[in-house]
Amino acid sequence: MNTAPIVSSLLAAGAITAVLTVTAPATFAAPDTGSSGSAGSSCGPRSGADNLFLSNYAEDDDTCSGQDSAIQLAQAECHWLDAYGNSAHNQIVLAEKSRGAVKYPYIFLDAAIQAYCPQYEL
Repeated sequence: MNTAPIVSSLLAAGAITAVLTVTAPATFAAPDTGSSGSAGSSCGPRSGADNLFLSNYAEDDDTCSGQDSAIQLAQAECHWLDAYGNSAHNQIVLAEKSRGAVKYPYIFLDAAIQAYCPQYEL
């Protein structure tokens, strides 16, 4: 498995990198919800939040590893808002920081917030 695109996507998010480093085990661990839903036959189990995120934000990459990377980045964005505070300004900063990692950063952030940290919806 080539993990270079995953690593590149996560590192491209700039300000998120520090949060990822500090919270890597919690950030990357998918919640064990017993969900049997998956995006494909070879993908691991997806939580209800994962399925909501994937249905609200879909890029061209339908591979399991691409989806896993997107889920991890979405969770990291919520952790960033936890650490630095939620405001319209911080959401703009966060979306712009992830511009190199995702095609539509504002839609991505909105989908992340809806799925993983709905308390931050503005």
